[in-house]
Amino acid sequence: MPVDLAEHVIPASRVVLLCMSSKKLADIVAKTKCRVDVRPGKDVRYAYADINSTNAERHALVRLFVGKSIETSMSKFMIRSFTMHAMVINNVDGLNALLRLSTRLEILDLYNNHIQEDDICDMFCAVPSSVLVLRLARQWINRAAVAPLCGLLTRLVLLTELDLRENYLNSQGMQALTASITSTQLTRVHLGFNHLKSRFWNEHPMLGFDRFVLHTLDLQHNMLQGSHCDSLYSCVRGSAGLLTALDVSYNDLRLLGISYLSAALQHCHKLRHLNVAGNMCGDAALALLLAALRPHVPGDDTATGICLQTLDVGNNKLTAASARLFGRCLLGNVALQNSLCNVSFSFNELQDAGAQVIIEALMPCSLRKLGLAQCAMGEASGLCLAGTMPHWPTLASLDIHGNRLCSLSLLLIAKSISQNEIHEKEMLFFGNWSMQDSTHELDAILAAKDARTNIRRVPFADDVRLNGRFPV
Repeated sequence: MPVDLAEHVIPASRVVLLCMSSKKLADIVAKTKCRVDVRPGKDVRYAYADINSTNAERHALVRLFVGKSIETSMSKFMIRSFTMHAMVINNVDGLNALLRLSTRLEILDLYNNHIQEDDICDMFCAVPSSVLVLRLARQWINRAAVAPLCGLLTRLVLLTELDLRENYLNSQGMQALTASITSTQLTRVHLGFNHLKSRFWNEHPMLGFDRFVLHTLDLQHNMLQGSHCDSLYSCVRGSAGLLTALDVSYNDLRLLGISYLSAALQHCHKLRHLNVAGNMCGDAALALLLAALRPHVPGDDTATGICLQTLDVGNNKLTAASARLFGRCLLGNVALQNSLCNVSFSFNELQDAGAQVIIEALMPCSLRKLGLAQCAMGEASGLCLAGTMPHWPTLASLDIHGNRLCSLSLLLIAKSISQNEIHEKEMLFFGNWSMQDSTHELDAILAAKDARTNIRRVPFADDVRLNGRFPV
């Protein structure tokens, strides 16, 4: 047990026992006035997830967890962070009591708890104003709950992170929410899966997020269009000095939207994570996007562009032409080569030629994750990948499912990733093809080094299709 317990995570089912376990520990708690991060204990999580448990038993477990958390808040421990994921709360009275007692609460994370509409309004009133991080993803918040949520956001004057993913806010609800935010310290915003339309920001420019200087902006899986995103691009330009993560994947930006976005990214030198997957942008738009990553000082070899760590351009109707553009972007850009570690070109028609160009361009990078799923890769690019993988000893995740790789390349790739120095590795390879007589050899490779496999074979003609994950 560390002396300073300020960041120590203590399961609520055992925190009171820890508090009373010894006089020495009680003295430490009293002296440091320590604050703890409380979450359900392992026994509570496992019992709740048991498929044989009844709803009454699960509700009893939730009441046990909340009750123990209340005991914690009333003891010498003070709750700094409260986390409860994927538990159905049928009575929020205990939770509301806990929130009222936790006067120094900083992080509230209630992901996917399906709190009823009337109950969630009461819960918003109980949240203390000390909260810095508010995570309410997948809470089924609809327009009826927007007004109480607005009242909560008005009180949270120190809010730094807001996560409202997977709710039913839509543009009208977002208009009220953005107007109610009073914190000037908001830096991380997550609004994915909310049916937001870009026209909203144009009609209400003073209510958009362009009045904040953000570090993280997540707008994935909405309905943003390239021709109505002026305020969005203004937000990116205004946050250029500090923006580190931008996710606008699976919207409808297309060529026009990506061209505006590329111009807005010109000065985002601290950007490290960029996801524009699923915007149907095409090769021309990728060329504009890659131009923003290059150094903008002609003739100065020491100048660096945007040193991305993560780049996802999957599902954008890209071809081998985009692969060549990506190769030229990386060529000679040592800073980008050193920083890039997560890359995905999945769900594009790269064919063998394009896939090989990307694989060879990424050879100098220290990759940890690579996605080339459903890229129409054949055996030639599979062998190229197998030959390049020794250059990536830290590769932990490889997704090559849905291609046309055969036995030889699959075996060589499996051998290479099994020898990587990373302890936990994963290889997604279903949807490729292997001859029947090679399956035993592949099984032996996957079973080696304590590999845990989940392989399902579906006979088709004379071949079998391999479906599974390969975590080592």
